[in-house]
Amino acid sequence: MEAQSGLRILLPYGRPYRWLLVRGTLYAFFGAAASAYNPVVLGYAIDALTANMTNQALALYALIIIGLTVVLAVFRYMLRMLTGTMAAGVSYSMAQDLYRHILTFDRTTQASFGTGDLLSRASSDFIYIWRFYSAGFQMAIHAIFLLLIGCALMALTSVPLAAVTVIMLVLSLIAQARFGSLVEQAFDLVQQRLAKISAFAQEHISAQRTIAAYTQESQSGVAFKKLSDEYADESLRFVLYSSAISPLPQMVVRLAATAVVAYGAFLIIDKQLTIGQYVQFIVYLGLLSNAANALSNAFERLQQGSAAAGRIGAVLRRIPSVGDSPNASNHVPQGDIRVVNASWVQDGAHMLRDISLHIPTGQHVGIVGATGSGKSSLLGLLMRMRDPEHGSVLFDGIDVRNVSLESFRQGLAYVPQEHILFSMTLRENITLGVQEATDEQISEALRISCLDRDIAQLADGLETIVGERGTMLSGGQKQRLGIARALITEAPVMLFDDALSNIDAHTANDIVVRVSAARAGKTTVMVSQKISAVKNLDVIVVLAEGRVVESGTHDELMVQNGVYAELYVRELHAH
Repeated sequence: MEAQSGLRILLPYGRPYRWLLVRGTLYAFFGAAASAYNPVVLGYAIDALTANMTNQALALYALIIIGLTVVLAVFRYMLRMLTGTMAAGVSYSMAQDLYRHILTFDRTTQASFGTGDLLSRASSDFIYIWRFYSAGFQMAIHAIFLLLIGCALMALTSVPLAAVTVIMLVLSLIAQARFGSLVEQAFDLVQQRLAKISAFAQEHISAQRTIAAYTQESQSGVAFKKLSDEYADESLRFVLYSSAISPLPQMVVRLAATAVVAYGAFLIIDKQLTIGQYVQFIVYLGLLSNAANALSNAFERLQQGSAAAGRIGAVLRRIPSVGDSPNASNHVPQGDIRVVNASWVQDGAHMLRDISLHIPTGQHVGIVGATGSGKSSLLGLLMRMRDPEHGSVLFDGIDVRNVSLESFRQGLAYVPQEHILFSMTLRENITLGVQEATDEQISEALRISCLDRDIAQLADGLETIVGERGTMLSGGQKQRLGIARALITEAPVMLFDDALSNIDAHTANDIVVRVSAARAGKTTVMVSQKISAVKNLDVIVVLAEGRVVESGTHDELMVQNGVYAELYVRELHAH
């Protein structure tokens, strides 16, 4: 279970703060000592009061109690500051590691978790990690020292009464430890159910128009209710287990108090205990009750933090299917691409079979084929979003598996079919890959992508906020913005993944002509469902059932009267 490895994830992140931990432990010790010594002074004061204590002595005892209270407050404040600093640092470091690691995931690895699940782990789980390192840690070390010092001072006053109290507390801690694993497991299940709700809500809110179009609101509501019911059931189970632990300290202390009151009265009658010592024990029981309760709360936060860290650790431990080899070198691709007998299998199905092709530097290539023919899968190999099961992919004669991912992708510009807009200005969206781009570079990219006229119609032009918090762009405008974003990088290799699908045929042809002219001497690969958009490129590669079945220019392929000609004629008749 993920929760079981939680502490192994949490503790290493605390190592850089070990000196803060040492200081915090000292603060907790002195604060607990001040708190534990208060009942001793109170006991002396009561005994002195019964012995006709002077006003000066009474004032002295009062000042000592006030002084101890101030000392306690100061050390508790310093402890809270230290644990808060440590919690913030640990949460920050872990969040950075998690985010960077998620960015290395390929689609298969990301899909194995789900976007909603990853969002849950990257948000709500960190709340419990912060609580563990801040309030939980602070409460735990203060409570432990208070229990140890308090029991020691009680033993100096009366061993029998101290023994009764210690036995009760030990039984309470054993019971909490037994229930602790159940609490941790229950909390882990609660977080899993919450992640499923998050994933479902994200998917269905994004698809709200589709759901409405097919009148699936009722079915969607039923499915959401089922997930909510499962979440409620797991939450109730967690509450049941945690509620079973919470009363234990109070119950134990009450039993101990009953024993102390009865046995203490007997000791007073027997002259073995003074009234001041008797009151001292009663006050100690209150202190120890609070300490035991704090330790119970700290223990619960430990279980929650451990479960949350286990869920985050499961992500951090997941090794992406594509990564740097131990001897990977840095190489930025210059444009010569060669695929040699490459095959790729997904879920037992052959997506690509013995693909071989060569794209010389500067060539503009179109990749076409029917739906499911393997076009996007081939592009995934070229981007190294996945590695072939067999065969190899070479850039400039170097196997991409021997090149670091960071340097490899510096030479690529990618235009996806479904383009993502960030909630920022158009300028910031376009210059995402080259933030120092000049106005001239931006204008040229907009001209080539045929987006300049659309932006000219916006009141704020490039400073228009887009995305969910701003102006919404059409599907075609998003794709053209994606093309502009890729063009501005001036990468040696540019890859289009059906990035013209939402653009009308006339504009798509204009874009292809302009891209070809602007990228003369640079490699461009265009996957497209629209054959008319890529028919004038240097070479067209035709895929069918994961294989290369034809390749050549438009005229050459039409003469062959094969798969390409059939697809082209079908497209013409469709229009």
